[in-house]
Amino acid sequence: MMKFPKYLSIQTTSLCNASCVFCPYREIRDLFPAKIMEEALFRKIVDECSLHREVERIILYLNNEPLTDPRIVERINYAKEKVPWAGVHILTNGSLLNDSLAEGLLSSRLDWIGISLHGTEPETIKEAMGLDYDLTFNRVLSFIDKAKAKRNIRDFVMLTFLRHKYLTPEEKDKSIGFWRNKGIEWVRYFDGPVSRAGNVSGLPPVRRNKITGCATIWANEMMHIVEDGNVVLCCMDWRREVILGNLKSVSVQEIWSSKEYALVRDKRDGRLDSGADFICKRCEAAIPAAAGQVKPKMRSPFLWLLLSFVCAFTIFYMTYFWAYMHLRNRIILGGSRK
Repeated sequence: MMKFPKYLSIQTTSLCNASCVFCPYREIRDLFPAKIMEEALFRKIVDECSLHREVERIILYLNNEPLTDPRIVERINYAKEKVPWAGVHILTNGSLLNDSLAEGLLSSRLDWIGISLHGTEPETIKEAMGLDYDLTFNRVLSFIDKAKAKRNIRDFVMLTFLRHKYLTPEEKDKSIGFWRNKGIEWVRYFDGPVSRAGNVSGLPPVRRNKITGCATIWANEMMHIVEDGNVVLCCMDWRREVILGNLKSVSVQEIWSSKEYALVRDKRDGRLDSGADFICKRCEAAIPAAAGQVKPKMRSPFLWLLLSFVCAFTIFYMTYFWAYMHLRNRIILGGSRK
């Protein structure tokens, strides 16, 4: 296990202005108060990251729309100023990209921006995302034109969308062609939504009796932080079921290395029994235990200490015995030559 997270996802606001049909936000928005992360807390997190060269990426969003943060541009610049070796990026639906914000982002030290638009037809955008099509597309296309003049568009802008019930196969293909014709080479399409650990109603739930790990690439590398300083398990934990600590009172390092975090990792990886409703057992990314697979058991520190002592004693004894026999044979052979 690495000593410090390689990636940090920092949600600087709890807000989103869309209502996507494949996203839990519509169902959880009233569970938590509307809030913007305090500047002192944000700087505390980033300042700690500046002490760790192993940090590779600071992602300024999680389960929100990052452009609802009025200080997002200054926060991008602060993160890059303090941790210049780390990539900083955001993912937005693009509807808030007015001229002022577009200019601010293009002049900032942002490494790249992802734009999440799940179709190119007005009805699709309205039904799937709850956004004003004309406003959103005018702003996104204007931003792309400005980005072409100021940035390397190939590396700076990504367009992403996924399959959902309002997107036809024809519109999917049309969307890819549409964005490429606008100069966006970095287009990512995902073949279907996920239930976000059962947090999206209307999608088939997942239930796993036993699990042995997480298939995501960030399972052991990323910390997920929400606007009030709480550290949640991952991007699937929309309801904040697993709180690992709060960064107002402790450090990133302390939470990452804590016994509480280690306990949750053991449950996630099947080394420790977890309840039937443990969040990872409801997640598509969980690795199910194979039929008949024996789950590794947790042992007490005393047993591990005893086992280590036995192993060390065995190695010492075998080494001593080998040296004794080697010396004895040399004495016998030397005596026989006289």
